[in-house]
Amino acid sequence: MMKMKIDYTSYKDVDLKGKKIIMRVDINSNIDMEKYEIRESPRITALVPALNELKDSAIILIAHQSRPGSKDFTDLDIHAKEIEKQLGRPVKFVKDLFGEEAVKAIKNLNPGEILLLNNVRKWEPEMKGYDDFSKAENTEMVKILAPLVDYVIVDAFGAAHRSHVSIIGWPKMLAGPITEKELFSLKKIVEAPEKPMVMLIGGAKAIDKFKAMKFNFDNGKLDYALCSGLTAILIFEALGKKMGEPNHKIIAKDLEANKDMILETYKKYKDKIILPEDLIINDNGSRKTISIDEAATYNTTTGDIGPKSVEKFKEIVMKCKTIIANGPPGIFEQEVFRKATNEMVEAMVKATEENNALTIIGGGEMGAAATMSGLADRVSFISTAGGAMLEILSGNDLPMIRALREKKP
Repeated sequence: MMKMKIDYTSYKDVDLKGKKIIMRVDINSNIDMEKYEIRESPRITALVPALNELKDSAIILIAHQSRPGSKDFTDLDIHAKEIEKQLGRPVKFVKDLFGEEAVKAIKNLNPGEILLLNNVRKWEPEMKGYDDFSKAENTEMVKILAPLVDYVIVDAFGAAHRSHVSIIGWPKMLAGPITEKELFSLKKIVEAPEKPMVMLIGGAKAIDKFKAMKFNFDNGKLDYALCSGLTAILIFEALGKKMGEPNHKIIAKDLEANKDMILETYKKYKDKIILPEDLIINDNGSRKTISIDEAATYNTTTGDIGPKSVEKFKEIVMKCKTIIANGPPGIFEQEVFRKATNEMVEAMVKATEENNALTIIGGGEMGAAATMSGLADRVSFISTAGGAMLEILSGNDLPMIRALREKKP
């Protein structure tokens, strides 16, 4: 049984006109520390439509940048400037979180105005992790800020798997626009996916992805798993195939700890777990196709799946109604290993447009690959959250989702 139930009150369900609202957002950005300016800010771009939608409210933004100890662990003054630039209206900033300056600025904020508070992770208790929500509610920040506003909207979906104070600590919480979009799509997978359902598994975090696959097979949701990347290497090695030292050493520890579980799962679902038939190695800058048995002979990193595997994978994608891509089949950052990833994104687009399939790409690597291929807007949905989505697919109840369910206004 799925442990998680998606149930929340949306920001759309409440009249927010003229109200004072805290919004916990994710504007974590790529910063050029020498120039002290933001290089790339897709998350700020994603926030702008929400701020426009709430233009009749007084908005107090709470956000983080990086984490303590990192070079780009900065104040949020440059983020305020970037939001202002993209939004085209003023954004106030205070170098304070819940002290006198912040409280005064919140009290003086009028509908239509926006205030960004400083990096919430500069307040040490934020990142402690609170499984007991009441302890988070009892922190100084929540006790000071919550009474100053009418509502709290939580919209930092990329951090949904973290039980940080600003994510789960408010007495009452609404789901924001980005969170709502994510939950609307993920709800279909979690509760009643249209079948057949297939997962394309690739990229890093091999054992976590294997466990997510197992969970969905065990509860009857999944019909096929197309395994590539390190997850395929993990299965091949468990079956006794030598995949070459460079491949082996990345998965050795996970293999040793989970070999029996991997073999038992493979035996049980071997007709539904589709493994590659051929692989690609880098042969002086060009693609060389090798068989699975040749992997040990060549003893190098296999960075992609070969043409036979791609055709088999595409054939299965085209007969499914729910398709989830959780990691690319190849090391797509390298030109020589990009082909299969692009072809699988193209197959997902075809399934969406011709078969009316629900196609979801899990954030991180696969989302970046889809964006690079120029086809990102033609699949049903690209999740912003790699880690959180993997947790959801593994049947885990995410702290933020639990908080939204338990703290509905």
